[in-house]
Amino acid sequence: MILKPYKSRIMKKLLFWLVGALLFFLLLLRGVPFLINLYLNANADRIVSSLITRTSLFGDHQVSFGDIRLNYNYSGTYLKIQDIKVSPSLTLGDEFVKVDLSIDHLDIIGFNWSNYLLKNTILVDSAKIDQIKLVSFSPPLDSLQVRSSSRRPPSQTKGKDYELIAVNNFDLQNLSIELYNNLHDSVRVHLKDMYLQVRGFKLTKEDIENPQSLFHVDNVSGSIGEAAFHFDRFRQYALVKEIVLDTELRKMNFGYIALLNKQGKYTYTSQFPERQSWTKIDSAQMELRGFHIGNFLERGIIEIDTIFTFNPRVEIFVDKRKPENKDKRPQMIQALFSNLRQVIHVDHSFVRNGYIRIEERPNNQSPRSGMLYISELNAHVINISNYVERRGENKLLRLEGEGRLMGQGLINLLAQYDLESEKGDFTLKGTLGKMDLTLLDPMIKPQAHVSIESGKVNSVKFDITGNDFDGTGKLTVLYEDLEVVLLNADLDVDNNFFRRIGSFLANKLIIRSNNPKKNGEVVHGTVYYIRDTNKSMFAYWWQLIFSGLKSTLTGDDLEKLKIREQERHGLSTGQKPGAIPLIGGRKSEQAKQQEQLSRKERREERRQSKNKE
Repeated sequence: MILKPYKSRIMKKLLFWLVGALLFFLLLLRGVPFLINLYLNANADRIVSSLITRTSLFGDHQVSFGDIRLNYNYSGTYLKIQDIKVSPSLTLGDEFVKVDLSIDHLDIIGFNWSNYLLKNTILVDSAKIDQIKLVSFSPPLDSLQVRSSSRRPPSQTKGKDYELIAVNNFDLQNLSIELYNNLHDSVRVHLKDMYLQVRGFKLTKEDIENPQSLFHVDNVSGSIGEAAFHFDRFRQYALVKEIVLDTELRKMNFGYIALLNKQGKYTYTSQFPERQSWTKIDSAQMELRGFHIGNFLERGIIEIDTIFTFNPRVEIFVDKRKPENKDKRPQMIQALFSNLRQVIHVDHSFVRNGYIRIEERPNNQSPRSGMLYISELNAHVINISNYVERRGENKLLRLEGEGRLMGQGLINLLAQYDLESEKGDFTLKGTLGKMDLTLLDPMIKPQAHVSIESGKVNSVKFDITGNDFDGTGKLTVLYEDLEVVLLNADLDVDNNFFRRIGSFLANKLIIRSNNPKKNGEVVHGTVYYIRDTNKSMFAYWWQLIFSGLKSTLTGDDLEKLKIREQERHGLSTGQKPGAIPLIGGRKSEQAKQQEQLSRKERREERRQSKNKE
């Protein structure tokens, strides 16, 4: 009986201690976050500034804030900041990247302190940023590339990058980015009105150091109001509007795409000592389907299943009064893909309802330039790729296209390039339907001072095989009632006796008025041309086709065409193109010697032939 009161007292004391321990534990649980929050909020400016300026990008920058609120619990920290401003220090030189950053509101939920303190990583459950404006000033890109070699250059003199920055849910509201060039104080890149929802964002230290990698995301969706990219010493810029993307659906849409020139065609071309084309692309829309954005962000690989381009309007102007740059070496298709630093693969690319206008100011006394255009252009390009792992055994790039020359003659074209051929083997086939030849006057008049008085093409068909050095094939053009007249310097018809005689001789002796002839015989043209290495692939195509048109009128066979082309390039008879390259667009001494030798041989042959007679 005596033990019962004693046990009761022990139980009461034990209960008292248990309750006390529980209350202490509860107070401790509540008190630790309370004390931590007191510390965090008392040192909020310094702590948040350190989070930003410890990185290499912001190492020499200063940070200021408006209102900061931090709320810690055991699952992480809630952070709410207003009016964040990041600006470069006055000591930061122009050889480094400078950043001006302003953010109206930043909300972060679930910031993990243990990973930040122990693993130098930032893990966040969700983040929302509103009204962001980032302005960056950097040296010219080529200087950064030279210094970087294979790695990106450190922008600042101090700072330690995080091993990992990861955000599960990341919302960007009204983001604007401007990248300036320090040398010219001009905008290089401008993006505005960006609204993006990002899921599974990860940026590693390896991503920062790897120039091919940006970051990793599980999914991105949203829109960008406008993006502009300035280049060519800021004389041209690419402009894209109404960008909508969704990586889950692997789709991107562009409401407007343009390549614009800030200067007129004559103002622009006059600034160059040698021939330089003026180009404008306008009014295009584009849709990407099957865009593997993960490969692009993580590995720098552009991989797209299908591209649709609608209503592009392209204008090209060349002033031929400017001397050609003979040292230029435009790459052909297979060389372009082999030497391209960017890995790319596009299964299919479609163009719908395009328009191309080509204008040339001839190198003569003509008062105006010549022009031709192709409308209602539709094209399909298959296997645009230097990504060998993706394209597999398909080594052919195939271009199928159609359009109307001068709004009338229906053009059909098929071009195929062997992407693995060392010589750049290709085939070129096509047709041109019926059209009135007088429609070509805007092109022919200024260039040749000749006007087509009458004539009609019934059909043109060509089949050409070529490579990077030369091409050969057949061309048949059927036409009727072709007549021309010679023009004066003002491109007018006059009563000048010699021009009238010249027109008569051209129509009666030089140019066949009909093909087939009156007896029904069809004259087939022969194609042969040695590529001019300083001109583009499209110029090469045209010269091949034009050689067939000329041979139809002149009657030259393949042997005559080869001799003429070999003489033009300073090659000896029978010498293959490419064996003696042109130096700076001019004939090498070896080529000149062989040309002189070939001339002596031909003179000797003519002398012996006369002796035999």
